[in-house]
Amino acid sequence: MNIAQLMQAIETLDATDALPCKLPLSDWQQIASYLNMRFLQPGDVLIKTGDTERILFILSEGELQVQLGGHAIATLLPGTVVGEGAFFSGHSRSANVVATQPGLAFALSWERYEKLSKRLPALALQLTQGLAAVLAVRMREAILVDHFAG
Repeated sequence: MNIAQLMQAIETLDATDALPCKLPLSDWQQIASYLNMRFLQPGDVLIKTGDTERILFILSEGELQVQLGGHAIATLLPGTVVGEGAFFSGHSRSANVVATQPGLAFALSWERYEKLSKRLPALALQLTQGLAAVLAVRMREAILVDHFAG
């Protein structure tokens, strides 16, 4: 598991909704044991509208496309978090997320997150704070888009 590559992708992503967790490699190595790897090929559906699985993903390499109603609404680059809304809320997925290039995503299931929270609470808190920041930015952007589109 190349967690250093994931850490590098997170640190170098230049996006308003980038994960602001600037953890050292030793912390990411501890978190890594709670993550599962998903190898991606173009066309692979990482997230499907309506699914109820509580898993979030961090893209380490490749590219993803967010699709809503058959239209591409966003392109996601390495270092991006995806699926955090359903992960925390437990609600069904609101969009499809499809690989457009070969790549690798790291998955964190709700069950593994709960174990991480119990065994490494300080790291889980830092990760949660970063994910909350991503959610806040995305929520604000969605409100602004809706406000100006409406």
